[in-house]
Amino acid sequence: MHYIKSVNRSIQRCGAIISGLAILTMMLIIVSDVVLRNIFHHPIQGSHTIIENFIMPIAIFPALGYVYMENVLPRLGEFIAKRPQWFQTINKYLLIILDLIVFSLLTYFTFMFFLNGFNAERSVPVASNLIPVWPVYLVVALGYALVLIEVILRFLNEIHFSIKKL
Repeated sequence: MHYIKSVNRSIQRCGAIISGLAILTMMLIIVSDVVLRNIFHHPIQGSHTIIENFIMPIAIFPALGYVYMENVLPRLGEFIAKRPQWFQTINKYLLIILDLIVFSLLTYFTFMFFLNGFNAERSVPVASNLIPVWPVYLVVALGYALVLIEVILRFLNEIHFSIKKL
């Protein structure tokens, strides 16, 4: 279990680095486009489409697992901490099961969307060329899968600690 957690942690950190590089790339493209447009009157053709369809999803979805792993997402901690222990335990498992269901469905449907885009060879026009957009759909599905893996590991960890307490 320790090996699985360390591999998962490494994968989540790689996702965060990929997202950070995508944000840096997005920033460089926007700054370059503004400079080229205002000084040389020749903007980067298709920069808006590239950012919207390619870089923005890559900036968001690979980091989802890392964000979930680091507990950045908001929780109901203050409300739950003032409740009885049995309520806290039930709430903890209920939220994890709900996360399992939601992220399982999100992973499944985004993967189906990726397969549909792959089979239909979905593309977007960028500067008079058609660029395939279906690989970005795979990034979205993998982002949700990383969160699902983190939820599964958290669920197994909670079960392990509950059994240890007995």
